[in-house]
Amino acid sequence: MQVAIKSGITALTLEMDELGRADRGIVILIMGLGTQLIAWPTEFVQALAAAGYRVIRFDNRDVGLSTKFESFGAPDAASVTLRRLLRLPIKAPYTLHDMAQDTVGLMDALRIDRAHIVGASMGGMIAQVLAARHAARVCSLTTIMSSPGAPLPWDSTAAARRALLARTPVNATQEDLITQRVRTYKAIGGPNQAMPEAALRELARLTIERCADRTGSRRQLAATQATGSLKRYLRDIHVPTLIIHGVDDPLIAARRSKQLHRGIRGSTLLLLPGMGHNLPRPLMPRIVKAIIENCAKGES
Repeated sequence: MQVAIKSGITALTLEMDELGRADRGIVILIMGLGTQLIAWPTEFVQALAAAGYRVIRFDNRDVGLSTKFESFGAPDAASVTLRRLLRLPIKAPYTLHDMAQDTVGLMDALRIDRAHIVGASMGGMIAQVLAARHAARVCSLTTIMSSPGAPLPWDSTAAARRALLARTPVNATQEDLITQRVRTYKAIGGPNQAMPEAALRELARLTIERCADRTGSRRQLAATQATGSLKRYLRDIHVPTLIIHGVDDPLIAARRSKQLHRGIRGSTLLLLPGMGHNLPRPLMPRIVKAIIENCAKGES
C-alpha cells in the first residue's frame, strides 16, 4: 500500500504493509541499507501479530517501491567512506535524521501517536535517532545487528565489504542480479547461514522483481556516513531498549552493539551465537520473545 507522507519539508511516498490488530500496541519495523520490507521474514511478522500487535513494515526512501531520489545521482561508496575517515565534509542528499523523520511522517499519515520501534542494521541507527529526537513517539526501542553510527571498514570482514560494495555488472540479466544478491546474503550471513539456498534465491528473486535498482542504497550509504557517530544521542534514549546482535556478524562487529549497551542506560543486550548479519530461522522464536518482553516494558 502506498502512503503519501510529509517528512519535514519533503513530500514523498512510502510503500508499506501491515498485519495484526493493535490489542497490545503497534510495532513499526525499519529495515537496513538497500533492503526492502520483504526482508523481514513473514514468520517474524506473524509471530509479533499473533502476540497482539499491529505490525507495520515499509520500504525506506530510495529502495523498493518508495520514492527514489535519482536526481541526486549515485555517490561513490569508496570515496564517501574515505572522506569520513579523513573527517572531510560529505555531500549527501539526506541524512539519517531525514529518514527518521520519514517514520514520523508515516505515523502521522496513519494517525499513530506512539509505537514500538524495531530497527535492523541501518534501520537500527534510524531507530536510535527516532528514540532520541522524537522520544514522545516511541514506546520502546529494539535494535538488531546495528551500531551507534555508520560502521567503519574494520567493523567488517573483507568478504562482507566486497559483497556489500560490489557494483552491478553492466547489462546484467535478472539471473545475474539474483546471483549477486544471493552472494551478498551469504557473505554477510556468515558461515552459519541458516537460510537454505532455495530460500535465499527466492528472497533475491522477489527483491529484484519489486525493484532491481541499487543506486538508492549508495545514497543511503552516503546518508549514514554524512550523519556520522550517533553516540551523542544515546544519553537521550530513555525508553526500554533491547539490543540484539549476532556473535558471528561479518558486517557489523558485535562490539558495536556493546557500545550501544554501554551508552543507553538501562538497556538489555542479547548476544546470539550462530547469528550473522541476518535473522536466522532457528533463532527466530528467541528473538521474537525478547522483543515482546521489551515491548511489554514500554506498554507500562
